[in-house]
Amino acid sequence: MPRSKFFLIILYSAFIFGCHGKTAQSDPNSVLPYHHLEDLTYTLTDTFPYIHVHKLTFPFRLEPMATLEKNGVRANTWIIHEHLGTHIDAPNHFQPDGIAVDQIKPEDLIVPLIIIDLTAKAAKDKDAELTVSDLEKFEAANGRITPHSCVMMLSGWGKYVNTPTYMGEDSSGTKHFPGFSVAAVKFLAGQRDIAGIGVDVISFDPGRDNNYSTHKMLFSFGKWAVENVANLEKVPATGATLIVGAPKVGGATGGIARLFALW
Repeated sequence: MPRSKFFLIILYSAFIFGCHGKTAQSDPNSVLPYHHLEDLTYTLTDTFPYIHVHKLTFPFRLEPMATLEKNGVRANTWIIHEHLGTHIDAPNHFQPDGIAVDQIKPEDLIVPLIIIDLTAKAAKDKDAELTVSDLEKFEAANGRITPHSCVMMLSGWGKYVNTPTYMGEDSSGTKHFPGFSVAAVKFLAGQRDIAGIGVDVISFDPGRDNNYSTHKMLFSFGKWAVENVANLEKVPATGATLIVGAPKVGGATGGIARLFALW
C-alpha cells in the first residue's frame, strides 16, 4: 500500500473515532441522532411552588394507594391540578373555543427550540419583560426566528426555584418575576407563526399582571406554552429540538409534561 494512502486511512479513522468520542449518545439501540440530551423538567413534589388562588389551587400530593406489604403491589394516588410543576398550557385554558391539550397535534410538540437570553435584563429588574425589541436584537444576531418553533425566555430564575424569590410576592400579594410582553407574543404568533413559547418562571405573564393578558393573547392564536422549564441555561440559543411529552387527557387545559432538548 502506498505510504500516502496508509496515512489517509489512519487520519480518517482518527476523525471518525474522535467524532464518536465526543457524543453523549452511548446507547447503541438509540435511533435519534443527537450529541446532547437535556431534561428540561423539574421533579414534581409537594414542596414545588405554585400560584395560590384562594379556595382553588393546592400543592401536589402523592399518597400510597396500595403497598407491597399489604396488597402485593405498590401504587399511589396523585392529588393534582393541571398547572403544577413543569407543565403545558393549552389554548382552552383561557379561550372559549380554544383546543384542549389532547387536541394539540403531535407534530406541533416536536419543534425547533429558540432561547432568548434575558438574564442580564432580569437581574436589573425582576419585572422585566421580553419585548419585540429583544426579539429583533436576537434576530439581528442569530437570523430570523423560524416558523413552527418554540421560543423560550431564559431569565435565570431557575436558581430561585426553592426560594420565595421565585414567586416574588410582596406585602400586597403582587408577584414579581419576568415574562413575555403582550406585544412580543403577538409578534411571535402573528408574524413568525411559532408553535409555542416557554419560560423558566412559574407563568409566562410578567408576575405583576393578574389579568393574564399575555396568556389571552397567545391563546387567541391557538398556540401552546410551557412553564417552569428547567436547565435552559444548558441549551444553545439555536440548533436544538424540543420534545414536549404532553398528557393526552380529553378536554384538559394543560397538565404536567416531560420536556427534552436534543442537539
